Amino acid sequence: MRFAHLGADVVLVARDERRLDEVRTEANREAGSDRVFWVRADFASLASVRGAGEEIVQRWPKIHVLVNNAGINSAAPATSVDGHELTYAVNHLAPFLLTTVLVPALARAAPSRVVEVTSIFTHMGRVDFDDPMFARRRYNSTRAYTQAKLANMMTSLELAERLEGTGITVNCVSPALVATDLLRQHWLVSLPWLRPLWRAVLLTPEQAAERIVRVATSTTLGGVTGRCFAGSDRPILTPRQARNPEARRRLWDATAALTRAPDLASSRSAAR
Repeated sequence: MRFAHLGADVVLVARDERRLDEVRTEANREAGSDRVFWVRADFASLASVRGAGEEIVQRWPKIHVLVNNAGINSAAPATSVDGHELTYAVNHLAPFLLTTVLVPALARAAPSRVVEVTSIFTHMGRVDFDDPMFARRRYNSTRAYTQAKLANMMTSLELAERLEGTGITVNCVSPALVATDLLRQHWLVSLPWLRPLWRAVLLTPEQAAERIVRVATSTTLGGVTGRCFAGSDRPILTPRQARNPEARRRLWDATAALTRAPDLASSRSAAR
């Protein structure tokens, strides 16, 4: 909504076509424009994500801002279409693949920005390189979520380093605790009598969105890359594992292999 009000062409990416139509109609009406579009993608399917990315590049050859905001927190063990642990697949593998597919369009629009929406809970997370999918250890929804969000932070910071000098900046935003339905499967949030309490103490989606839009548009942050922000233009401390170059490279290689993502070097060459 905020991007539409700023006059941008906005492309929504989600899996529910009915809800996509509703949001597009509302955003166009409120912004007084017809420049909000959508492309369907199910982030639990890497083929669907790849297809959506290729469609976006074809229809919009230049992209100035990419915001990765999809996220789930599965209360029970579940797998994606590709057989990967669902929270890891949706929160980490899918946005990684989409971003790499869109790099040529971002390069053509440089200076451009990638904004990764992360979580304050990344500081509780640890990427288990031996068992990221909980194949051998007992599933825990909190560990799955914090691991996945830490993983996409780590690959985002690695991407910032790999794209240094291209005009594409990559930064993370930790929007704090927000009153959304992310935890709708968890009883502590789903109880009707507790919902007014959560709405009273948590940020509204609109307040969180302002933080994301600021990092995507602030002239102060032009050229700033490889940082994480919260409520101001001052970078915040990232978790220790995210500051480890060797761990970031190891995770990048593992993620690229799982997603069969485009080679970044060839993508950048094609963009030129």
